[in-house]
Amino acid sequence: MNMNALLNRMMRYVARRGLRDLKKLIPSESTRLEQPHAPVHLDAAHLQLHLFGANFPSHSEAAAFCAPPPGSDLPSRLTQELDGAFIDENEVEVVHDDIQTRLLEFLSAQEADDIMLRLAGDDTLIIITENAFHDLPYNLDDTEHLTYLGHIVVEV
Repeated sequence: MNMNALLNRMMRYVARRGLRDLKKLIPSESTRLEQPHAPVHLDAAHLQLHLFGANFPSHSEAAAFCAPPPGSDLPSRLTQELDGAFIDENEVEVVHDDIQTRLLEFLSAQEADDIMLRLAGDDTLIIITENAFHDLPYNLDDTEHLTYLGHIVVEV
């Protein structure tokens, strides 16, 4: 198949489907769903975790990003950026630098390697438990500082 034929096929696809579906073909575009996710209820032996990759110069700066400013009622920068969700910062864990070791505590080596590949060089992993949403619906997506890596279910 020559390049002209390929481009013509793509143009016909776009004409049929419209530009709205085109963003699904572009990996850098937001995949945020218009409807929020319903809370996930698992049995007592399992917990859903949401993973985010980020880059911070130090663990203390990453932790400060995920915690409310001291002495104020303001939400954390994490909560401000993830504006599609109410997040209880007590259910957030920050792992800086030694990410693989932490992942191996609750995942198999293959699953940990998969997450390390998805981090793509980020030096910080932010783990948000499903409990952080307090049974409220939520939307999670990439932000200015965070890359949403998806969710996993682990044994407690």
